[in-house]
Amino acid sequence: MSERPSTSTSTSRSRSRSTTVAASSAPPPGGRHADRSVIALIGLLTVVIGALESMTIPILPLIQGDLGLTPAQAALIPSTLTIAGALATPFVGSLADRYGGRRVLAAVAVLVVGGAGVSAFAGTFPLLVGGQALQGVGVGFVPLGLVLLRERFAAPKRSVAVGFVAGMFTLGGGLGVVLAGPIAEGLSWRWMFGLPAALIALFAVIAYVVLPRGEKTAGGGHMALDWGGGALLAGALFSLMLALTELPERGWTSPFVLGFLAAALALCALWVLVELRVREPLVDVRMLARPVVLGGTLLAVVLGSGYAVAYLAIPQLVVTPVETGYGLGGTVTDIGRYLLPGAVIAAVAGPLAGLAGRRFGARAVVVAGLLVAVAGSLTGAWLHDAAWQLILVFALLGAGVGVGLTALYNGILDTVDPAETGAATGINTVARSIGIALGLQISAAVISRSAHGSATGLPTESGYTSSFLVAAAITVLAVPLAWAIPRFRRAGSAP
Repeated sequence: MSERPSTSTSTSRSRSRSTTVAASSAPPPGGRHADRSVIALIGLLTVVIGALESMTIPILPLIQGDLGLTPAQAALIPSTLTIAGALATPFVGSLADRYGGRRVLAAVAVLVVGGAGVSAFAGTFPLLVGGQALQGVGVGFVPLGLVLLRERFAAPKRSVAVGFVAGMFTLGGGLGVVLAGPIAEGLSWRWMFGLPAALIALFAVIAYVVLPRGEKTAGGGHMALDWGGGALLAGALFSLMLALTELPERGWTSPFVLGFLAAALALCALWVLVELRVREPLVDVRMLARPVVLGGTLLAVVLGSGYAVAYLAIPQLVVTPVETGYGLGGTVTDIGRYLLPGAVIAAVAGPLAGLAGRRFGARAVVVAGLLVAVAGSLTGAWLHDAAWQLILVFALLGAGVGVGLTALYNGILDTVDPAETGAATGINTVARSIGIALGLQISAAVISRSAHGSATGLPTESGYTSSFLVAAAITVLAVPLAWAIPRFRRAGSAP
């Protein structure tokens, strides 16, 4: 395939941008105390954002009962946050490059606090979903934090600071899972949005005062943001989510479901055409012509979907009454305790997968991760009526997804040219987010469908069994797909 006409322009712009960064690489005055203050502020903000992102799943049963939602409707709440975060991330990073991280941090904080406030006081389902869309912009704080660190630190210190902030985001996700239950049960699920929003506002104000003014990137004023592509992709994804949300109630023959499915397909096709024409696309779809990138993108969707199925099914099983014969009759706090081991294992499995990839190759490690995830889904299909069983299910899924995604990212990074790293990883990030959103909705649709005709009005055990089996079937199909991808180049080999 021929290269994009603007390659030379992009190269010169990248060189100009690199020159400016190198020229300003010396850290601003202030000494070690100021450096530590900057890292601490960015780390604290990242912890709160990570917690705010992960808190929703454990308390879905409470929101579902309070607002009278079906499982499929409740799943749209975290799906909206995930999709909004995936769409906002490239825009936030580009705006930070253009205007400096300090200014964009303030704007992102305003949107996140506003979204959290809307979610906290929402009395209706659509208003809560809208609040989560605004709140999802906060996921873009990850690239924003990297821009702020780039503005502050020279290369040797920067790598350490980036590692610290990445760890803080993982820590925040774990804290969110654990704290969601006690906050929701001790106060209300609405406080789960309000308390983090207050912390974000406080830390953002302090950061705006303390952080130095970042210089604009050279050429940043000429960077074209793909607003049209973002709007089309958002429309396609949300149309698909709405169709899946209403599918259990209306059925496949419903004009509403068919209409939104048709809209999703039309908007997706139009989005591809737009991305092929713009100079700086939101997602460089031309890279999907490469088997490694295309296969990696499909695998990211599959891994995200399989993980999301259990992430939604387990909270529902925990709070289902014991009288049903399969529910645990637990509390929202119990949900956090059951999910935390799997989240920890997923975090630990990542570095181990990197080491294994150097010895056995990325493709073999990806397949191993897929098989572990399949084992987790099959375990959930037959063992889900005791606490230790649910912990085991999510631990297997966490290990499989952690290993698979890490090996997948490493394999792609070792295969594509260095100048294409951002585009390739951006495609996979968006694909994983889409997979998570799809997994949540598919699982919720299957579970909700089983409640029709149920004597108790609750989803039946067969609904949960079917949900896990669907996840296992999808993941099994991904195994030959992984082997069909051309072999990833071993890490450290010549480009």
